[in-house]
Amino acid sequence: MFVYLDYASLVPPVREALDAMHAAAESGWGHPKALHGIGARAQYVLEQARQQVADYAGAMPQEIVFVGSGREALACGFGLALELAPAAMPIVSSRLEHPSVLALVERAARAGRVVHWLGLPEGVPNEEDAAALREPSLVVLAMCNHELGTMLDVTAVSPQSIRVIDAVQAAPWVSLDTLNDERTFYALSGSKLGAPMGIGAVRVPSHVHYAAVNRRSVLESDGPPWITAIGLGAACAARAPRREPALARARLVAERLLRGLRDIEPRLLVNGAEGARLGPIANVSFPDLSGKSLVESLGLERICISHTAACRARHSDASPVVRAAYANFPARADGATRWSVSEHVTDDDVGRALEVTGRVLRNRRTARGHETPR
Repeated sequence: MFVYLDYASLVPPVREALDAMHAAAESGWGHPKALHGIGARAQYVLEQARQQVADYAGAMPQEIVFVGSGREALACGFGLALELAPAAMPIVSSRLEHPSVLALVERAARAGRVVHWLGLPEGVPNEEDAAALREPSLVVLAMCNHELGTMLDVTAVSPQSIRVIDAVQAAPWVSLDTLNDERTFYALSGSKLGAPMGIGAVRVPSHVHYAAVNRRSVLESDGPPWITAIGLGAACAARAPRREPALARARLVAERLLRGLRDIEPRLLVNGAEGARLGPIANVSFPDLSGKSLVESLGLERICISHTAACRARHSDASPVVRAAYANFPARADGATRWSVSEHVTDDDVGRALEVTGRVLRNRRTARGHETPR
């Protein structure tokens, strides 16, 4: 039996999403753009899903654009924001962002855009960062960091700034109402909200959407992944009343997990500034131990955690996010592991994870103690 503690990478699809997709595939299987009745039926259920996502996000339905993933949502929002921002407006971002965001910002820098990289020590702004955010800029930041779980006040920027917000990790847990203004784009991922992989959404301010329509630009392709979009709508509708109690439950689970890990390893380092962590993501470093190595060892025992973003897990030996947040303490990045929970993680799951982790660490210490000195 697996113990899954990697919800920041992927959330299993919820029953409501799968049922809605199955019903749509049976009765609304036409092309949503077709003019005939079957196409109209498909278009109806697609627009119903758009309304459900908009209701969840606190946006207007015409502001919700369906795309193939959270990565595509970020790329779409960033591209539109670049068109909106004056050429002389600098980009403000950080090295703690998701790899897909870093790739977008670095590409813009190579194309000649000025980029100001925030330090975000421990995942939060210092005085220099805060001063940079008060200047008009194109701000590209995560609301909740995907590895540290730290929250940023993304409203604390110049009112003249344009914002591209990675809301992927925040959306399952907190309201997005403060992001729905005329200068903010933000991205959602179905795989974090209970829809199957293969769907994301970007919120586009209505005036940008209407301008695109007027110049006959297509924001949403003629063939969006509409069956999974229906799954995302159903997942959002199911999540909405559960969001607040789910966060409270997940925080309790994470707190118990952290207490247990500290009991196992008193020298444990918790990454991310105290008081800034949302709760469901716990990032910890084990001294004198490779985080990737521990992930692999626990995986053999069916305990599923991570040491970095899922898309980098096979290629990175250490967490680049923790390395950036603790630039003067590289060992933290080497030993970093991410334990991300949901409200569905049980006490038995936590107990099993702690028991196996304790045993793995004891075996490693014993092996080191019997190593022959060179």
